[in-house]
Amino acid sequence: MKDWKKWAFLFIVTISVAFTGQAQDATATTLYNEGLASLKSKDFEAGYDKTKAALAAAETEENEKIAKLAKKNLAKAAYYLGQQKLKEKAVEEAMSLFDEGIEANPDYPALYKGKAQALNAKGQSVDAIKTYFKSAELSEKAGKSEAAAKTIKKAGSVVSKLYSGKKYAKAIDAGKAFLEVKDSHKVHYYVAKSFEKQKDKANALTHINKAVELAGAEASDKYYWAQGNIAEKAGKKADALAAYKKITEAKYKENAAFKIKELEGE
Repeated sequence: MKDWKKWAFLFIVTISVAFTGQAQDATATTLYNEGLASLKSKDFEAGYDKTKAALAAAETEENEKIAKLAKKNLAKAAYYLGQQKLKEKAVEEAMSLFDEGIEANPDYPALYKGKAQALNAKGQSVDAIKTYFKSAELSEKAGKSEAAAKTIKKAGSVVSKLYSGKKYAKAIDAGKAFLEVKDSHKVHYYVAKSFEKQKDKANALTHINKAVELAGAEASDKYYWAQGNIAEKAGKKADALAAYKKITEAKYKENAAFKIKELEGE
């Protein structure tokens, strides 16, 4: 893990500080190095506590070098301990840790990703989407495009999971928040299906048509089947027929053929 290599480097740097600095710097330096050792051994709770103590000591001693290093490691410690708390279902504790980490180092993308997970766990899906995008923005700024893409994918999964969980109104709100920042055929699809479940034919049709348009050659028969169904319910017979006729997969083919025959027979 690259973070541990960075911490190892900082450990060497601060040992040098300990030997060359004034005696009054020893407390902050010692606490910092103890915290670093705990983090390297993945004892995140101890690492967090000691690093936080190191920062407080460094500020008291006006040791700017150790304070700067401690802030960076406090952000990392807060992230890893926050992830541990999320696994333990201690969402509020995790949220506090992520916020504290962001205060220490507001440019660390992982903290926003962790906070987005906590927000989503609390049912605040729109805020979770926005926070995922903040994380992705910082990753892009740091030249980590792959990490940014993975984070955006996580944001999209918030929408699909809300739809799968039959939380259609929340799926629509979360989907809109996503689409305000970035177009996505997958998100349009789940928003369309959510509107369909709420019997909002006009919005369902708008979003499924956009999903098919954006997907282009990647549009699957699942999209065409949904487009046909929604168009049919909206009274758009020609559009429904056109969608059903594009279906080739066995999973939908028989039902599509029935629909075509039914619509052409009217």
